[in-house]
Amino acid sequence: MITLDGPVTLTVYALSNLIRRRGGEPHQIIAETGAFYEPGAERKLDQEVNAALTKAGLMGPRGMDRDLLALIESLSQPHLEYYGWFDGQFGDGSPANFGALVGSGNGGGFGLVRVTDQPHVTVTRQRPDLLLETFLDIVPAGRAAPGQPIVTSRKEFESGRSAASEDTAQRSIMQNGPGRAEPASPLKEMQRVFAAPRTGGGTLYVATRPHGGRRRRIPMPINFIDTNEGRWLMEERPGRESLLVFTPGSRQAISERLRSAQSALG
Repeated sequence: MITLDGPVTLTVYALSNLIRRRGGEPHQIIAETGAFYEPGAERKLDQEVNAALTKAGLMGPRGMDRDLLALIESLSQPHLEYYGWFDGQFGDGSPANFGALVGSGNGGGFGLVRVTDQPHVTVTRQRPDLLLETFLDIVPAGRAAPGQPIVTSRKEFESGRSAASEDTAQRSIMQNGPGRAEPASPLKEMQRVFAAPRTGGGTLYVATRPHGGRRRRIPMPINFIDTNEGRWLMEERPGRESLLVFTPGSRQAISERLRSAQSALG
């Protein structure tokens, strides 16, 4: 029997079938909706999947390849997940529309990519101590936008009007006099970024299952958009007054947000 020294490509229904055999449910990246089979149909599907695995050298008289079995075990009950969806025209050769999942469980680390509307999923073994770096390697590369973080309240952004806009205008006239430009307000800068032509974007999540218990996912995704000036991270930070934060989207910034999100989950 062969071992998984490289990527293995399985059909979505085959991978979903193997995960359900271990008592799990396929992740959203693998299958967006659940499926129910009558007992007879499920047995037939089991036989078809077993035949395909045998043909690929991943199943023999003693059962399933042990490395594949470990991967399925982790995919069935992952302890840690980094995942996301991406769409756009990326300059590094990434697919135009795909999802990615990197995580670990009792069977070790794993990574998978599924191109949207494709019937196959590519799965690989990964080092559990390098999961975040592995996920960041899958995130389409992008040049961070220039500038500093932009912060405004959700209330101001939705209304399109800064609470202090009139006061600011009056101070500008009194302090600067005519002909001197006042720097754009955070709201105006955010509106400018939001309205800029986009070439791509992504939505990122972190989820954990502490001590094998209930799954916990971050309540708000970490989004990014790629514009003609570069990549911006877009976050909503809940609190007494919900804030919107746009940050130049460097790899380091994305890494820091994901680490922070994971820590908050416990």
